[in-house]
Amino acid sequence: MPVSEAPSPVPADVLRSAVRSALGDPHAVPGPWEAVPLTRGASGRRCHLLRGVAGPAPPGGSAGRPWSLVLKEYPVPAGPDDPAGAPYARREPLLYASGLLERLGRDVAAPACHGRDEPSPGVVRLWLECFAEGDGGRWAPADWAAVARSLGRWHGGYAAGRPAPEAPWLRRGRLRTILDGQGTLVRRIAAARALPEVRGWWPAAVVDALERLWRERGAFCDALDRLPHTFAHGDAIRRNLFALRGPGGSPRTGAIDWEHAGHYALGEEVGQTLSVAAVFFDADPEDLAEIDAALFHGYLAGLADAGWRGDPRPVRLGYAAHAALRNAFNAVGATVADEAGRASALLRYGHSWEELAERRAAVRPYLLRLAQEARDLADGTP
Repeated sequence: MPVSEAPSPVPADVLRSAVRSALGDPHAVPGPWEAVPLTRGASGRRCHLLRGVAGPAPPGGSAGRPWSLVLKEYPVPAGPDDPAGAPYARREPLLYASGLLERLGRDVAAPACHGRDEPSPGVVRLWLECFAEGDGGRWAPADWAAVARSLGRWHGGYAAGRPAPEAPWLRRGRLRTILDGQGTLVRRIAAARALPEVRGWWPAAVVDALERLWRERGAFCDALDRLPHTFAHGDAIRRNLFALRGPGGSPRTGAIDWEHAGHYALGEEVGQTLSVAAVFFDADPEDLAEIDAALFHGYLAGLADAGWRGDPRPVRLGYAAHAALRNAFNAVGATVADEAGRASALLRYGHSWEELAERRAAVRPYLLRLAQEARDLADGTP
């Protein structure tokens, strides 16, 4: 999903320091390099892949060694910025500065940080390791299960007694905060059933079910608050996850983009994984039931691996409620996109506006079934 903007100017000494850190060579000198645009986040974050070759420097060093780094730029608001909010620009830089992302354990890894700078007022940059994952293609159900098991092992350590990190910018209740900002989307969805151009994607029964879910959001969030919690990534979707290998070849999950990290109920993490698996074309809607089973059973296996012996029903409640609520109110296709909107869809997602709207419509019934499952579980959960 390329974007056109170039990164902020890169001073030679800053680049040299980052490259030397990445290569583990204090004498490496970067030669010609290029910046390839990656993605722009919803908060205005920019990412570029920087790559080149480092040559020798007296009194020795490496010759012709390729290097690559991901350069992430965060715009930091000049005014008040709530550290407990969902979009908090400094959260990932603070995580790296705290050293927490270096202490995640053997099952989950964040990219190593090879530098941090502030090229201009209101901009923070991180120079990060570039993860690679084979062909990067679609995952089979066993791949989804393996990644979920890694996440379960990581979360299970906290659930079994390991103290979770505490900071004002890692508080719980993130789903509630996200939903608080979606009232405009819900009103747009409600109006969609009266628009002939988009009504096919928004049948009355689906809109009615979404409006019911919207009315119940507070009760669901209250139920999640009562469940056991863990420190989690918060946006563990396919494009943020990498199936890696740890020491000795054991499976390990690499995770990028930690802007939503915080305390979540057990199960919420992989509920988010499921909720956008087909939306972002990493799976087909007809495969969601199989992926659902693979993710949830893999996650439970990981919790058990870490010594957790709790009741799986509250975990399923966290999983199903988050999967339904986090992405059910996306309003793609609720209004007809103009030329700029169509161009933006292609640029950011690599799919036309119509393709995005059709895919969301195809996934929505599954999310609503999960919402009903969460209702049933909430009724029977102490």
